[in-house]
Amino acid sequence: MVDARILHTTAALREAVLRLAADRPVSEITVADVTRAAGINRATFYSHAVSPGSLLADVLTPELDRIREDDAAAHRAAVERGAGPEDLAAITRRGIDAVIDHVTAHRDIYERALPDPNDGSLHRLLVDHFTVSSAMHISELDPATKPDIIDDVAAGFVAQGFVGAIEAWLAGPRRSRRALVATITQSFPAWWS
Repeated sequence: MVDARILHTTAALREAVLRLAADRPVSEITVADVTRAAGINRATFYSHAVSPGSLLADVLTPELDRIREDDAAAHRAAVERGAGPEDLAAITRRGIDAVIDHVTAHRDIYERALPDPNDGSLHRLLVDHFTVSSAMHISELDPATKPDIIDDVAAGFVAQGFVGAIEAWLAGPRRSRRALVATITQSFPAWWS
């Protein structure tokens, strides 16, 4: 059983870093800012994180991991029941839509963090998420139709495109989430499906 104090501290850190990152870029958030907002000391902070950026990534990562797990489970179930390409593409769209929901729920944070030249923690977080997800997708492609590609390079290429699309969408005029998801799915390489 987890100590109640640890749960309280973890929740206080989570709330503090999310609130602070919604107000300013993570590179401008100090450990002192987080400790003051969370009501903890520096030693306690460092027992949970190495920097405000890493703490923010640690807070947001489980949400993205759940999205990937749900997407993978839906994909496996569809393959087991013999789903066609249209059904599998719909599952991919739902997974992308879920990530866009996550980004939208934390829009103030991502709008400040993604273009921040002094801290790339959230950019890296999203790239890592999409790289792993893309690698999983590529590993499940039909070997008979999959082109001769370097899988990890292709996964990185697609992941960087995802993050670039999200960053451009956040930085531009307000456009619909539906248009973003449609643009991303229509931008996939021809061999993706």
